[in-house]
Amino acid sequence: MSGWSERISRLAPSILWIFALYYISQIVVRLLLPDGLRIDEAQQVFLSQWFAAGYDAQPPLYNWVQQLIFAIVGDYLFGLALLKSITLFAIIASYYLLSRMLVKNASFAVMATLGLFLIPQMFWQAQRDLTHTTATMLLLNLLMISSVMVLRSPNLQNYLLLGAAIGFGMLTKYNFALFLPALGVAVLLHPEGRARIFNWRILAAAAIATLIILPHALWFIENLKLASSVTVARMGEEADGTGRLGQIAIGLANLAAIAFVIAAPALAAFGLAFGKTAPKAWTTGTVESRFIGSFLATILALLVVMILAVTFTTMRDRWMLPLLQMLPLYIALKLEAQGLDPQAALRRLTPVAVGIIALLPLATFIAGSRSTSHYQQPFSAFRDTFMEREQVAPAIIATSDWTTAGNLKMHWPDSSVISTQFLNLQSRDDVSKAGAIALVWRGEGPMAPEALADWASTNFGTDVSSLPSQTITLPFTGHPDKLAPPFSYILIRR
Repeated sequence: MSGWSERISRLAPSILWIFALYYISQIVVRLLLPDGLRIDEAQQVFLSQWFAAGYDAQPPLYNWVQQLIFAIVGDYLFGLALLKSITLFAIIASYYLLSRMLVKNASFAVMATLGLFLIPQMFWQAQRDLTHTTATMLLLNLLMISSVMVLRSPNLQNYLLLGAAIGFGMLTKYNFALFLPALGVAVLLHPEGRARIFNWRILAAAAIATLIILPHALWFIENLKLASSVTVARMGEEADGTGRLGQIAIGLANLAAIAFVIAAPALAAFGLAFGKTAPKAWTTGTVESRFIGSFLATILALLVVMILAVTFTTMRDRWMLPLLQMLPLYIALKLEAQGLDPQAALRRLTPVAVGIIALLPLATFIAGSRSTSHYQQPFSAFRDTFMEREQVAPAIIATSDWTTAGNLKMHWPDSSVISTQFLNLQSRDDVSKAGAIALVWRGEGPMAPEALADWASTNFGTDVSSLPSQTITLPFTGHPDKLAPPFSYILIRR
């Protein structure tokens, strides 16, 4: 065995150590950035005040795990960064494990894993913004791993693992449901598939999946409008003023465009790796490549059916990322089926991939520190100025949006923070705490937003129009020459 071959054979497990160090570095980067919270981060902090079977238009699994992490580490910012890095590393590790189960050469598993990571929506968008989507990606990997285990060894334990993956997966995002018929088709086309589906143990898998899903399913039925409103609105947000055929054309064009955006980096990575040695025709396949290929093809077919049936016009890259995340593995399986040697290809890909991995933490820090966006919002300075001026910590804080609510909760952890966007979550305990009440909103003006005024009137019988409002204007954190949108508030002393 040559020196390069020995190094590459050792790289297969070493790639996970590289990613572990990378995601640890991303925790450090987040802690070095200002403590303003991005939209998804703020929502996690805000919703952590309640343990509920459901919250909004997303299933609650990520929220539950985030609450557990907060309870363990006792710090919001570190808890957010820790769970994000754990989840993303688990996606990479489980994808590598799945790849190793399906490919014969470990080098192809490394290439598939790098192909997933090099998708910008994975290494950039998921790192900065995504929460529920990352949970979906992880549970899809676990779903596929457990499915392969059942196909190869149909014992009760593996069926129960499959049921658990389905149950917890359905608690990540509702589009996880698309994976189930796609998996069913892929299994039916597998040589051992029919025997596995018509095995009595499939009932045990269905039972454990049902038990896991049931509490949220009951909540979903009772809160159908709340749970589906955002998704329904987004499905057709590009269809205004367009006829049905036009809507279908828009939907199909968006599907093709987003699929290309997601697929292009993985295709480029494999193209860089194999260059002229890549096959011109991909007619040769294996049982494993047909299994993953059938899964992907069925998902795309289901999306086309949705576009034709309900004029689903809007595709988002974050929504499509999990649906196409098996593509790098499929490419690796097809390339291996052609009998290609991955050694030289991995030699070409590895320096580029490791270079990108090494530079990304610096890029994340620069992008986060130089902008005047969510990270730089001066919530910490607002808290200090408010406390110095009013000399009281509000027992209850009400605001009109969850981004402000989450940031305020992080800086007033002992206060109950309520958002008029989530009035379904407030409880009697939330509005009965003794002490001052602060109505907080962004922007100048003597009048509180109508939703805040109605909330104060409904819960406390207070006419806030008769109370003076205060405004605090502060610069963005780290940018003393740039003023952030002002903070306005009304303080109700009790």
